[in-house]
Amino acid sequence: MPGVRSSLAGLIVVLVATWCAPAEARLVVDRVVIRGATNVTTRVLSARMHLYSGDQVDFAVLAAAEQRLIESDLFSSVRVLMDLPNSEAVRRMYLDDLTYPVEIVVEAVGKQSWFVFPTASLGSGDWAGGVVYANQNLVGRDVQLISAGQIGQSVSYVFVGYRDPLVVGAPLTYAMSALYRREDIRLFAKHSLVLQVPTTVGGGDGQIGWVLSPHTRASVGVSARYQTVNAAEDLAFGAMPLPYNSRGGRIFLLQFQFQYDSTRAEEGLRQGILILFKNEVSDRYWLSDFDYSKFETRAELYGHYWWNYPSLVLKMVLDYPTSEHGVPVTEELRIGGPNLRGYLTNEFHGDTLFSAQIEDQAVFLRLRLPWSKVRFNVAGAIFVDAATLLDRHPGGTTVLPPDTQPSPVRSKLDDIHASVGGGVRVILPGVVVPALKIDVGYGIDVRDVAVTVSIAGGGLM
Repeated sequence: MPGVRSSLAGLIVVLVATWCAPAEARLVVDRVVIRGATNVTTRVLSARMHLYSGDQVDFAVLAAAEQRLIESDLFSSVRVLMDLPNSEAVRRMYLDDLTYPVEIVVEAVGKQSWFVFPTASLGSGDWAGGVVYANQNLVGRDVQLISAGQIGQSVSYVFVGYRDPLVVGAPLTYAMSALYRREDIRLFAKHSLVLQVPTTVGGGDGQIGWVLSPHTRASVGVSARYQTVNAAEDLAFGAMPLPYNSRGGRIFLLQFQFQYDSTRAEEGLRQGILILFKNEVSDRYWLSDFDYSKFETRAELYGHYWWNYPSLVLKMVLDYPTSEHGVPVTEELRIGGPNLRGYLTNEFHGDTLFSAQIEDQAVFLRLRLPWSKVRFNVAGAIFVDAATLLDRHPGGTTVLPPDTQPSPVRSKLDDIHASVGGGVRVILPGVVVPALKIDVGYGIDVRDVAVTVSIAGGGLM
């Protein structure tokens, strides 16, 4: 049994060397070699692994580099290794006084990097349909491009975004996007539509950030948009006018964001933790026609036991005006529909939001399409949603618009809206947004049932 004896001898050498010698690497990177079916460039791989020519390397460094590539979500399988037997690598690392250049081999199989898919949503008093093109490894450079268009009952838009998650040679990230959106801002009272305000918004934004760790990054940015607001369309005869900010003009924002994200979704079912802090400030000091501050914090926890995938999403947003110019009507907080199931889409509006979504998804079928490699999961879900959205500054300004009555701002039990329900998910491996999602929710305080059907998250923007 010479093979077994050789393996045992190699193991003994590794243990003795690790026990007796200090962990001072004697190997340095000569070059990175790619083996396998992937179009990611060697330059991008080195940046992702934090391994460059001349860097010292040992087993811990290789393990960390492999973990970074796994977390990039670019590969269905990946290994990082040296083309040396373990016993020889240990000898050169710890027992020899010479320095040896070594090839770092990356054996990888890349994921499908681009997708074109339809999006749609129907229910909760709204409908929308569109298409999305996304590429998370554009021309093999590990940069991301997403473009989307939608036509909907209340929201129609065109969006293009570009993001470099890790600038080669530096722990930096940057992103930019452009948006044109036509939206009817709908205002409800007592579960009925009172009026709608046609608006258009066009512009773009850009951010630059620091990659603090594989899971943590911080960024600053600016956003420049222009908003027009048309005359309100009264849909309810005899209803008391609801206050809203009718001002149009420039929306200039300074942005700051901090994010920790350890989530992953190998089977399309998320696991891990996401924590987000975001602040946006608009002020006439930098030529904006609005004055407000928007602070958001969000915590998302995704677990896994047996065939169950429970989740908890907590969110708080404060969207406060700082002068009579106030918050643009398109930036006022709204909730209902997909983010508060059992209610009409964007049924509630205000400036102080606290919400929670608790859900458990249970996979009961794992299927493969005949004569193809396409796999998908079918899951059932049960959920409880709860939210309170207070309108402490009616109309989104520090001065109430004329001819309107102030709404009560004291918190009370009726301000908490809650729903319960269940649904079905069709989930593709590696894709966080379900391919098909059907939810049936019962709004407890309105005593009504709302059904929402979405394809690939349609109608989310």
